[in-house]
Amino acid sequence: MNILYLGIVLSYFGIILLIGTFLRGAAKTSESYLIAGRSMGIVLCTATIAGEWLGGMSTIGTSELAMTSGFFPMWYNVSTAAGMMIFGFTIASIYRKNQVTTVGEMLEKLYNRRTRSIASICFVAAFVILAYLQLQAIGSVMSEMLGIQFWIGVTVAGILVTAYVIRGGIESIGATNLIHVGLMYATLLTAYIVALVKIGGYEGLFLELGKVSDPETVARFRNPFSAGLTPIAAWLLGGILSGFASQASIQPVFAAKNINVAKWSAILSGLIIAPLGVIVATLGMVRRTNFFGSDEIISLKQALPNLLMNPDFIPPWVGALGIAGILAAILSTVGPVMFAISTILTKDIYHRVIKEDATDLQVLRMSRILTIAVAVIVTPMAIFFKGAILDAAYITYAIRASAAVAVLFGIYWVRNNVAVPTPKAVITALISSTAASILFVIFEPQITALLGFTVDKVYAALFFALASILIVTPLTDGEERGAGIER
Repeated sequence: MNILYLGIVLSYFGIILLIGTFLRGAAKTSESYLIAGRSMGIVLCTATIAGEWLGGMSTIGTSELAMTSGFFPMWYNVSTAAGMMIFGFTIASIYRKNQVTTVGEMLEKLYNRRTRSIASICFVAAFVILAYLQLQAIGSVMSEMLGIQFWIGVTVAGILVTAYVIRGGIESIGATNLIHVGLMYATLLTAYIVALVKIGGYEGLFLELGKVSDPETVARFRNPFSAGLTPIAAWLLGGILSGFASQASIQPVFAAKNINVAKWSAILSGLIIAPLGVIVATLGMVRRTNFFGSDEIISLKQALPNLLMNPDFIPPWVGALGIAGILAAILSTVGPVMFAISTILTKDIYHRVIKEDATDLQVLRMSRILTIAVAVIVTPMAIFFKGAILDAAYITYAIRASAAVAVLFGIYWVRNNVAVPTPKAVITALISSTAASILFVIFEPQITALLGFTVDKVYAALFFALASILIVTPLTDGEERGAGIER
């Protein structure tokens, strides 16, 4: 392994640590730590939101799928981009107007305190899964491509993120995500342009694919709808709904300095997220050809890193920056996700349930303690749960999607300015949709055989969320609601 790649990656980590730790001042209050005193501008808000979505699935995962399905996986990025843009045009301003710190707090305003507590526990479980999967992605890249032992890569990433978050909180995440997203785009866009210029554009790419694949496969690669409308619709539905109740991606909206920043940072983030799907899917297809050599890769996950480390493709120093860019993409997701967990634990559990009369200094201190605790818990999970099924990630989408349904019903299905769904209906929706997604992950073959057709897990989770709210609400009508929100 060329020492150049390792040197540039470690140097980048060092720069990020310095900028995240010392560029932003240490947070003095819990509000400045968790939501930047509601003073973040549009650049940092946009970078933080975009970075949270542009992680391992958007880069390594998309290129991996592109090697076997062509343009199709770009829909993952398109779906999340659509979600953030629709969120920006609809309820981003409502979240900001109500000055909440967590999604759970919004649910309490709409329903009641118990709803907030249960939803928060579900959110923590969801983001813990996301956090350790993203750390695993970093460990895999560093071990397979840089020769660093998996556990060392995971540990270094966990320590790095914790070190810069613990000082400045969300402002440190914003500053580092701005650099992460910038490096990721600069390197991957450069690789995209170089690849198309050298291979002769898309026509040249498909000609090269024709040399290693049959005509039917090439035709499928050309067609972004090749896998059918059903999985695309599931991705779009899941991506759109997830953005409405995902603490990690919309916490910058809570931190925005005004309503316009909250709205437009969400919209602009979508314009950053969507194009990367096309870029990375194209690079995955380029790697499938033999145009830049035919060396074998151990797994499809190595498709993009392997291409970037090919000296026949781009100079080694550019490839090294590209590897750093991939790691930057994953780090830009790890930071907000881990911080979301500590924010939820601090505001929804500690300050709302355990110690309501805590002083601001106590809340700030607990926020930092929980930031460390999250890293201490999640990092070993990433190391030792390596064999866990990745379908567990679907559970996180189910939780966020069902919470999104609860938020949307609470905002738009109202009577006398009060949410019509009852707290019991919302709690039932959260529990039933989560349970349904778990059962689908475990028993998918048996359920498919029983039904006679395949049902995406997103549809299953949404069905139970919607059914719970629509059925349980009239049965529990009259139940006391929360204080309400400003619409």
